[in-house]
Amino acid sequence: MPKRNTHTNKLTNTLISKSKRVNLIKISWELLKANKILFVPNIVLFLINLVLFGGFFYLSGIGNTIVNNSYNQFQSITISFKSLLLLGTYFILTFFVDNYLLTVKYGMIKDVLLKGKTSFQKGKSFANTHYWTTIGIHILSSLIVLVPLTLLALVFFILRPFNLLLSISLFVPIALIYVLYVSIRLIFVYPIMAFEKEGAYKSIKDGFHFVKTHLHHTIFTWLIVLGLYVFASIFKENLLKVTDFLYQQLVVLAILFIILIILIEIAVSVWEHIFIFKSYLIAKKSK
Repeated sequence: MPKRNTHTNKLTNTLISKSKRVNLIKISWELLKANKILFVPNIVLFLINLVLFGGFFYLSGIGNTIVNNSYNQFQSITISFKSLLLLGTYFILTFFVDNYLLTVKYGMIKDVLLKGKTSFQKGKSFANTHYWTTIGIHILSSLIVLVPLTLLALVFFILRPFNLLLSISLFVPIALIYVLYVSIRLIFVYPIMAFEKEGAYKSIKDGFHFVKTHLHHTIFTWLIVLGLYVFASIFKENLLKVTDFLYQQLVVLAILFIILIILIEIAVSVWEHIFIFKSYLIAKKSK
């Protein structure tokens, strides 16, 4: 009898866990619909990037070259020192601005999940405290991905002269598996940073450990995010084809479709982060 009861309890816990996971998807959408203010950081980010991109085109002279159809000068302008300097400045500015507004969004999502409401100002207060942690996580995460891949690429180039097929057969699967592995292990890094108020290194370390102790829940979360991303990408690709067709016929309608694509991308991005943050809290409570 005790064994039977233990099995029943395990089965019940599994069913509860599955029920929570299914509800998690619905809850995340409900939170998104009820807290449209969470769109603000992404919209501000898009507008700032648009201004910076436009500024780069204007200051570099590339914009005037395209408008005037002066394609003979295009190559000389794009490789000029001024253009390269402006391009470098553009990438640096977008890196810091993107990370700041992402941190604002993380703070706002945290408030919504813990307090039920938020504001852009509260998100800014959170970002002012945790901005450099987000930068640190971004840099460390990039190193975790790029350093091993660089070493693997060196092995590929060493083996390439001897056996090209063998080197490709080794490099591509190993690189793909490693990227997938790291993307799974890092999925809860930002929720840990936000909820536990950890530094960059500690957030990554705890994120790796958390995934290890909540593997099934992590894989579920990762698969849902991946599935949504694939679906959104296919949907966006089809919309772009429609937009290309409309652009030749009805410019205004094409512009509306472009706006729709941007809004879909923003909605998917915000929902993805709500889902991951909420998923972390559920896994943490069930520990």
